[in-house]
Amino acid sequence: MEAIEWGYLLALGIVLIGLEALLFSFVLLWIGIGFIVVALLSYGGLFDSGYVQIAAAVSIGLVLVLALRKWSMNLINKTADDTEEKIHKGGTGVIDGGMIKMNGTYWQSDDDLSSFSDGDRVEVIDIVNNKAKIAN
Repeated sequence: MEAIEWGYLLALGIVLIGLEALLFSFVLLWIGIGFIVVALLSYGGLFDSGYVQIAAAVSIGLVLVLALRKWSMNLINKTADDTEEKIHKGGTGVIDGGMIKMNGTYWQSDDDLSSFSDGDRVEVIDIVNNKAKIAN
């Protein structure tokens, strides 16, 4: 098989990189880069067989996959800090209808509110899972 024109190899490399944007496998990206490298080398007349060009492109791509895939996946899989900023942290609330009214919001509580009557003030320590924790 005679050598594949470098423009076709370049186009194939670009198409593979474009497909990677749809699949996120981080395999096609590196094989596409391998085809681009072989296209540039073919432009210089380094290859005289299409089989050798394809084998070289896939080999370069597989070496890059083995060397850089884990690194690439780590870039994508970095998670943001899971700590959630708390807007409601605590303060003084008022018992109203079996709930605690604090800062204009009504909060349920797992604590026993039966000893309190409407209008009593309570000290809210924290809001956890959308429920007020009161000081005993």
